[in-house]
Amino acid sequence: MRITTDFAMIALVLFAFAYRVSIKGVDAHEYIGFSAFLAFAAHNIINRRWYANIAKGGFNARRIITTACNLALALAIITLILTGLAQSRKLLSFLSLSGSIELRKIHTTAAYWSLILLSTHIGIHWQILINAARKTAGNINERLFTLFSRVLGFFIIAFGVWSSFDRAMFSKLFMGFSFDYWDMRRPAVLFFIMTLSIMCLYIFLTHYALKLISVKRRKK
Repeated sequence: MRITTDFAMIALVLFAFAYRVSIKGVDAHEYIGFSAFLAFAAHNIINRRWYANIAKGGFNARRIITTACNLALALAIITLILTGLAQSRKLLSFLSLSGSIELRKIHTTAAYWSLILLSTHIGIHWQILINAARKTAGNINERLFTLFSRVLGFFIIAFGVWSSFDRAMFSKLFMGFSFDYWDMRRPAVLFFIMTLSIMCLYIFLTHYALKLISVKRRKK
């Protein structure tokens, strides 16, 4: 149930971003975005014990990063859903809400921060997926598996860096855009590949940053 909920949330987030690419129309964007929020709410309900234990025990570097990321992600998604509902033309059409350019800027900024923080959240737990992949690989040579995954990771990171510049991520994270833009001469599948590569960039950065912290702690 947890895995299904998490994959559904990631898929819905990606399709919500494809507002001007393949999933066209305000109505579809609202319904998909609200469904993503419901998946996020379900994820939090399933993992509600984390909130109950948030103040218990000691705080090392990993726990501080995890706590800060989770709380920031929750804040970003709450901002995203509130600004989305404030501009709703379908779900809350009976309220005749007009919205504004400032609300659009905040909504777009919250959306891209949610993407980065969601990727960071996945990166914190990436070792679990690596271990699962190793088990699935079975009899494949360990060194071969490690070499292949690192080479593949290098190319994904490089493409993620390029995609970040191409998609003007810095401006989008700091209220530089009211609307997203996509050149319709590009294939729609490229949008999904670029967005996933940006997610992978932050997943890998988080994963290896935590590994570096762990190594330094062990040396001390």
